Parts: sequence; structure tokens; C-alpha cells
Amino acid sequence: MAKKGGSRRLKRLAAPRTYKIPRKVFKWAVKTVPGPHPADSSIPVAVLLRDVLGVARNLREVKYILRKGYLKIDGKVIREYRYPVGLMDVVELVPSKEFYRILPDTVGYLKPKKIEGEEVALKPLRIKNKVMVKGAKIQLTTHDGRNFLVEKDSDLYVLKPGDTILYDFVKKVVVDTFRMEKNTYALVVWGRKRGVAGKIVNIWKPHPLKPKNVAIQVDSNIYETIFEYVFPIGRDEPAISI
Repeated sequence: MAKKGGSRRLKRLAAPRTYKIPRKVFKWAVKTVPGPHPADSSIPVAVLLRDVLGVARNLREVKYILRKGYLKIDGKVIREYRYPVGLMDVVELVPSKEFYRILPDTVGYLKPKKIEGEEVALKPLRIKNKVMVKGAKIQLTTHDGRNFLVEKDSDLYVLKPGDTILYDFVKKVVVDTFRMEKNTYALVVWGRKRGVAGKIVNIWKPHPLKPKNVAIQVDSNIYETIFEYVFPIGRDEPAISI
């Protein structure tokens, strides 16, 4: 009789491109559990600590680090070694007081960028969905699964999918917002142009049945990609280190 649900095992050759691991050295890789990021756009904590940051040599050491509460993501202690780490997450190594933001790499991986200062409490959240709920309120759902209930008189009420909320996850307040529009500073987070960052110069829909396109200017070069791959992160300059 066939087992219900998906397999708990993952072959290295079939691991998502976000995994920065050797594919042919071993047969199996760690598979993420359900969490704030989809499996195809995240990496498990074990891969981050062992293969990316190099703070653990094996899975046994990863589990020891987590058992001691030495890892935080967005300010929360993580104890599950298969927990999915994704775009814009803030990773804290508690003993060394080091902070990293997870950003897209140009070759398809997710890379940690070391950060410091006030930025360690800030996380850009790209809005994925906007729906009306009971009480004439708006519910905004972001790329990491967070939900914001917005009153009609709030400044957030006018935001749309594609816009960004700059969120302080320590104070639990919205610091700023960035609209998906001309002259906004944005980062391409997926596709062939991933890692490109610059000012949005145009947004258009080439055909009713095709997705919107976005043109981003970097110095004298213009890069085009689709709307869903673009992440606003500032106005005249990025609000975070990239």
C-alpha cells in the first residue's frame, strides 16, 4: 500500500538550486519542513549552518547548536534543523553576536550577507496577496507568510501586491513602505537577472495574457525581467545592505 503524503527524504541531485551543496559526494540531502518559505526557494537550517556558513561540520553539531538555542531567525530561537530559511530572513548566531541577511546570489543560490547596526532588526516584506476581510479591513500577506490586518484609515491600506513593507520584527512595527513604481530602488530576486539592483524605470504589460515586465537601470544598463521577480527595497538607495 502506498504511503500517504510526500517523502521525507530528498536526493541531492534533486535538491532545489538554492542548496549550495556538492551534488555527487553523498546521496541524500536534508529536506525542509513546511514553514514560512516554499521548499524550492529556501534552504534548511542544517544546510545553512553546515554547508554555507561553515559553523558546523556535520548534522550532529547542527543539532547541538540548535538544542542550545544558539540560532535565531527574525529574532526567534529555531530548534528544527529542517526549518526553511529564505529570502530576507535575518539569521543571528547568538554566541558570536553575528547577523546575516539571506539574499539572492547571481548563480541561483541563497547567500548570507553580514549586517550590523539598526539593520539587524529590519526585514523587507514583499506583499504577495491582498484581500478584504470582515469589518472592512484589508489583509496583506507577505512573501514569508506574515499577515497584516489593515484599517481603512491606515497608510498601508493603499498598498498592493508587489509593494514592500519594511518591518521591525523586534518592536513589531512598520518602519516604511516602498511602492512598485518608477524611481523605486529594487532588487531582482529570481530568474536570470537575479542579484541585479537598481532604479525601476518602467513597468508595463506587453500582452493581456502575459505577465507584467519591469525595467531596472543599473548605471547605463537596462535590465528587463518579470514583475514577480522584482523586490522593492528602497527609494533613492537601498534601505538594507545588499
